[in-house]
Amino acid sequence: MKMEIELKSDWLVNQIELMKTIHGYKIEGINEEIGSIDYIASGDDHGKRLLRVIIDPQLKAMKADMKKTTKIVESLEKEDYDEVVIIAEEFTESAKTRLRENNINYISPNTKPRYSLFELMVAIQRQTHELCKAKCGKVPTSERDCKGYQEGEYTCQVRRISDNADFHAERRWQWLMMKDFSTLVKIRKEMNARDTEEIREC
Repeated sequence: MKMEIELKSDWLVNQIELMKTIHGYKIEGINEEIGSIDYIASGDDHGKRLLRVIIDPQLKAMKADMKKTTKIVESLEKEDYDEVVIIAEEFTESAKTRLRENNINYISPNTKPRYSLFELMVAIQRQTHELCKAKCGKVPTSERDCKGYQEGEYTCQVRRISDNADFHAERRWQWLMMKDFSTLVKIRKEMNARDTEEIREC
C-alpha cells in the first residue's frame, strides 16, 4: 500500500494532483538520498516516467541549486526512465542549464507547464467523477440522474464547479479551469480529512 504524504504547499499539491490525474503518476515514496518525493508513471506509449519533487524536512517545495541538480543527474545515471520531470520552488540558472543539458524537464511557480484545454478538461472530469462516486456512490449518466442539480437549482458544489468548467472551456479561459481543478482537489482533500477523522473516532 502506497503512503499518503501531506504536502505543505497548495501550489505543490495542485501541480502534483494535475500531473497524477493527466499522466497517471503514482507515489513511489520519499527519496531521502536526494531529498525528494518520487512519483512513477508507466504502462502507456510514453514509457516509464519519473516525477521528482524537491522538498525540505517540513514537506515544502524547496529551491534546487547546482549541487542538488548535479546529485539528481548522477542518481539518474543508474536508472532507466523515458522522461524525467523535476518540481521545485525555484531553480538557479546554473541548475536549469544542467537539467536542460540532460534533457530533464522542470517545473516551478515561475515555469508552469502549459496544459491544453483538453488535458485540463479531462483532469476536471476525472476529479468530478471521483467526487461523485465518493459523495453519491455513482457517476450520473444524465442531468436528471444527478442529485446535485434539482429543478434548475444546484445543491452540490461539485456539480456547480463541473458546469462552470464547461463554460470556462468554451471561452478558453485556462486560468479559470486551473482554479476549477484546484477547488475540486480542495474538496477531495476536505472529504478525505473528514473520513479519516470518522475512522479515528470509531
